[in-house]
Amino acid sequence: MKVALGVRSPVSQNAVIVGGGRVGRHTAEQLVDHEYTVTVVEFDPETSSRLASGRIEVIEGDGTDVEVLERAGIAEADVAAALTDDTQANIVVCGLARELNPDVRTLARVSEDGEQDYGHLSDVDNIVYPAAAGADVTTDRLLSE
Repeated sequence: MKVALGVRSPVSQNAVIVGGGRVGRHTAEQLVDHEYTVTVVEFDPETSSRLASGRIEVIEGDGTDVEVLERAGIAEADVAAALTDDTQANIVVCGLARELNPDVRTLARVSEDGEQDYGHLSDVDNIVYPAAAGADVTTDRLLSE
């Protein structure tokens, strides 16, 4: 039995990540370590090439395109994480993911201060703001000495 994203599950789960930059790549690698089957949708061909491995499937394309999300397996996904550096695109991805798979858990990355308020949207289950998360970790480490 494994524990990932706060859920205990005896079977492998599926994740679709849109955005294969630093946040997306690290998230994909960690989910694979938790026995998830991970597909990353990435628009940039160079980034797609760097991501491709036996552990992570990469679909090159626009994550706001329904056909691309369908190719990535969104209908079978347990979780969908929109992790590009474009907040509005991430909100759109979460909406499309929910439309194509009403049971999928969604997470959107936000890029600017104040955008954490998007958490009230019905298609977005969770919000992550990497700058604030980094500041929290930094402060915790500085204060723990």
